[in-house]
Formats: sequence, structure tokens, C-alpha cells
Amino acid sequence: MKTSHAELVRQAIPLWYANVAWAKELLVRTFLLASAEDILRSEHRRVQKIPNTCWTVRPHGIGVDIFKTPAVGGIDFDFDKPNPDEWRLALFIERQVNDGQLSYDLYRDLMNDEDLMKQAVHEAINGA
Repeated sequence: MKTSHAELVRQAIPLWYANVAWAKELLVRTFLLASAEDILRSEHRRVQKIPNTCWTVRPHGIGVDIFKTPAVGGIDFDFDKPNPDEWRLALFIERQVNDGQLSYDLYRDLMNDEDLMKQAVHEAINGA
């Protein structure tokens, strides 16, 4: 039985939560922060490489973006949103596929059709 596009998106959601947890831990340990949100303080508010890794961190607004390159790996999230929004979840899936963490073969249709990705993400998040 073929998995629906919305189901593929739903299957990626636990990976999103795991990456948020990883990112917060990475920030705390790398920059010796009391909490991950402290990356938003003015002294950290710049794009910077994470020492001894392939990762870059870019604090923004009320969140942070951690990536290998802008379209590969990592996660972009806001500290005040415990759950993924549609835009960030679609971006996350694209980056994870580009990084080889999610199978291109499985996600090919979503990667090649922006409208289909939007529809599947919407359905996965909203149960529509």
C-alpha cells in the first residue's frame, strides 16, 4: 500500500521535534548558555559558524535557524512555538531530504511540487 503524501509529512514530524531538542542542546553546550533562548541576546545575534562542526547558526526574531547550507540540514524554529507551523515544516522536510536524512525516493513528489507539499503539510498538521 502506498503511503499518502500527508502521511509522509506526519512521519517527518517526530524528526522535527528531535531536531529542535538537538538544536537547543547544541546551542546551550556550544555557547555556554543558561537556556537555548539566550542565543537571541544581542551578543549572539549574528550569523556564525558553530565551532568544530559543519553547522551555521542564525538567530532571528524569536527563533533560530541552524543549517549546513541554507538548503541542507538543520532546523528553523521559533522558541515560542512548541509545534511546527506549515512553512517551517515544509522547509524542514526539504532540508532533511537534501541532507539525506529523509528518502528522496519517498518524498520526490513533494519535493518536485510546491503546491502538493503545501497541501500535504496542511493536511498533516490540521488533519484536513
